[in-house]
Amino acid sequence: MGNTSSSNNRRRQHGTSAYPAQRNRVASSNVANSRINSTVNSSVVTAASSINTTQSSASSTVAATALSRPGAYSVTRSDQGAQVFRVQIPLGVQPGQVFEVLCGPGNSRSVRVRCPNQSRGGNYLQLTVPPEPLTRAQMGGMAALTSATGQGGGGQVRMLSEVLQRNIEQQEVERENNTSSSNSTAPPAPPTTYMVTVPQGIRPGMQFAVDVAGQRMMVTCPAGVQAGMNLRIQTPEQQQQQQQQSSLHSSGGANSSTTSSSTSMQMFEVIVPAGVMPGQSFSLLANGQRVLVTCPPNILPGQAVRFNLPIADKSAPPIKQLEYEDIPDGWARTIRVEDMKIQWVKTKNDGDTVDTQTTTFDVKNSAYARKLRFLEGNDPRMRTGLLELVPANQSSIDSSVQRNGKQIVSYAEIAAAHDKKKFEDKAEWFQMICRDRLRLEWNEGHMKIKIRRAHLLHDSIEAVMSLSPTDMRKIWRFEFLGEVAIDAGGLQREWFQLVTEQLFDPDMGLWLPSASNQMAMRINPASEISCPENHLIYFRFLGRVLGKAMFDGQIVAGHMVRHLYKHVLGWPITFEDLEIPDESYYNSLKSLIGMDNIADMCLDFTFLENDLGENRSVDLIENGSNIDVTNENLPLFLEVNMKYHMMERVKPQLNELLLGFFDVIPEPLLTVFDFQELELLMCGLPKIDIEDWKKNTDYKGQFERTGSDDRVVKWFWEIVTEEFDHEQRARLLQFSTGEPFLQFAICFG
Repeated sequence: MGNTSSSNNRRRQHGTSAYPAQRNRVASSNVANSRINSTVNSSVVTAASSINTTQSSASSTVAATALSRPGAYSVTRSDQGAQVFRVQIPLGVQPGQVFEVLCGPGNSRSVRVRCPNQSRGGNYLQLTVPPEPLTRAQMGGMAALTSATGQGGGGQVRMLSEVLQRNIEQQEVERENNTSSSNSTAPPAPPTTYMVTVPQGIRPGMQFAVDVAGQRMMVTCPAGVQAGMNLRIQTPEQQQQQQQQSSLHSSGGANSSTTSSSTSMQMFEVIVPAGVMPGQSFSLLANGQRVLVTCPPNILPGQAVRFNLPIADKSAPPIKQLEYEDIPDGWARTIRVEDMKIQWVKTKNDGDTVDTQTTTFDVKNSAYARKLRFLEGNDPRMRTGLLELVPANQSSIDSSVQRNGKQIVSYAEIAAAHDKKKFEDKAEWFQMICRDRLRLEWNEGHMKIKIRRAHLLHDSIEAVMSLSPTDMRKIWRFEFLGEVAIDAGGLQREWFQLVTEQLFDPDMGLWLPSASNQMAMRINPASEISCPENHLIYFRFLGRVLGKAMFDGQIVAGHMVRHLYKHVLGWPITFEDLEIPDESYYNSLKSLIGMDNIADMCLDFTFLENDLGENRSVDLIENGSNIDVTNENLPLFLEVNMKYHMMERVKPQLNELLLGFFDVIPEPLLTVFDFQELELLMCGLPKIDIEDWKKNTDYKGQFERTGSDDRVVKWFWEIVTEEFDHEQRARLLQFSTGEPFLQFAICFG
């Protein structure tokens, strides 16, 4: 905010001068060479005069030699307060015209001033400008990766003993909470609590920031607690979830009078279906969302159960009666009304859930989903975590986004976005949330990323890996050192393109083309051989780049194999997912099903890896090389093969990739997309050459003989060409090939 006042002093003077209020004269000068554009609103203090000024350049309080080095710089407002200058309007300037004046230490600020209506050339104005930006170098350099397994290597360091102890204590708290809530027929369990340590220098009544369940919140130190002591805390939204639990468990028969105290909550009533006993779950549709309800104690089939769900429409009736609707067979995300967690279930058309918790692996019904448990790292800027595959129905995530203990995106909003039919509408909603609610305002601080083009990857890693998760959500501006250019968006797009091109390049040794599609990249299991000292740093860096690109609406250069997008979303991984990365190996495994005597194949529980031309045998289970595959243990053989190829062989790399991605993107926001939409959002809608598509299409079955001359085939291509829009063509291409690519000859040649 800047203020000016005018004077009728007609003293003539050549040029433009600025005098600080302390009467220390600053010499006049022409327009500054370098500019950082930001708007300064100005108003005149004296009667009826008003002007607007635009700050067009700002100086840095850091030495020029420091700012000339590559790295990440945090740009914030200084705390020196506004500055007041006395400015003379140059001769010949008329009301409404704009003139420039240099002010500040060493004439380092250039300010554009609009001449007020009641002033003329030669008059003096008192100009008040906001504090100039302070540019400081990011402290601490690169943040080290912390190993959650205790092994280290690849760029990771061992976890410090005190950090390990805090993580163990937190794990014990989580285990207690899980144990107390495992019996679904019991009364509502106490809300989940988290163990935090009061930082040094904090006294009772003071606040400090902590990262809880992937979200940052502020904690007030209670009375009688000192620095170094441990506290058990719970997030505010868990209190709301506890009330939701109580509402469900207190719902009895049809005469229950439980109501929601919130105007944004909708009460639903449903009849418990036949065959469901207390403690069992059943699925149905409520407000367009799949809901998983656990039958409360003392409730039998035929009786009514009421539960609350947040909704966007506040004009809905107090109680809404539900009837069962057709739910397609397959895995579906549902919202658990007990704790408002999103969970996967396999459903049938009648709404019943399929029991997938069997001891024998079933290629048709069994599925696994990744579970990523976040842990504290040695450096607060870089948390760590443990990744594993769990049965899909045991995987759950939050249904809302929290920050500083406050809800910034509700489940009702996410559910409404999920109902949007068009991909463009979902993408627009996602970008709006990132831009308006998650991204820090420019004046709250932004980042300047300075890199050398000749050392693009090295400088970029040094810069990005020095940032905190909060810095990742700031506005970034790029500068290629030695080049004259202002980043108005073009440099940012170029940086994302160049960096991802280098990282996904097979010559780097981090990624390899999949066996079935050379354009779809898979993680190289032998990346440690290519980059033994820092290969995990590359994957953490790439995860952050992918997340930041998605956050800022940028496009990346690399396409990944399908199951990696599923891992990002936490979608179920099935036996069928083996087909995309390696169709021949998938077919060989599938051919074992139905064999009369598998022992004749002389197989054991091992897999032969090829690391840069050298074969290496890997045990899929303990002592696997000494265990033969038989008809009896075939399901186990198929299961461990799926787990190994889908995650285990690249778990360290995938763990860092996901950790980096979730340093930027809150996981609940991703629930509105499927894995195909996620790829389109990250890589953009491709430009599809339909004629090239036709030439490289193979026809099977009844169309194998007639091919493109068949009447039905011609109808098909007419619909694709004339009636499908860009998104529909991309989705069809994904459905038929697994990837939305243009270069069909490369994909299939």
